Amino acid sequence: MKLYQLIYVSKSVVPMSKEGLNEILGVACRNNATQEITGVLVYDRGHFFQVLEGERDDVESVFSKIQKDNRHYQINRIISDTIKKRFFPNWNMGLYNMDDCKKIDFYKLKRCMTSLHEKTTVSEKRALAKYALRLFMELKKHRTDQSEDQIQLD
Repeated sequence: MKLYQLIYVSKSVVPMSKEGLNEILGVACRNNATQEITGVLVYDRGHFFQVLEGERDDVESVFSKIQKDNRHYQINRIISDTIKKRFFPNWNMGLYNMDDCKKIDFYKLKRCMTSLHEKTTVSEKRALAKYALRLFMELKKHRTDQSEDQIQLD
């Protein structure tokens, strides 16, 4: 199986509550498990950043449903390409709710999230998305106190 990764950003129609994000997380974990899709969803003050990994057709099918979801708009695909290995192999879907993160200074990352909507060239967006992905991977390395099937960083 060739692995495929898709990264997109979008804006929330209304601010998301913890309960709303947890509902999205629960549904994503259940649905993704059946299709062997892994990834992470990041929410920051009305902005979504999501990484989806798996079989190309399955990932594109999920992304198609996401594009029709009325909870967000300005859905911009940043990266979609084959990958050698999963970045989030044990996460049916991880969730970083940056609105609640107080332990870590996310200034650069928050600026990056906003900039992903402002940048106009594909190369600028890809560079920012890869930067954000590296930061999430670093955070993931240090998160060992929660199971990886429904992880949340708070």
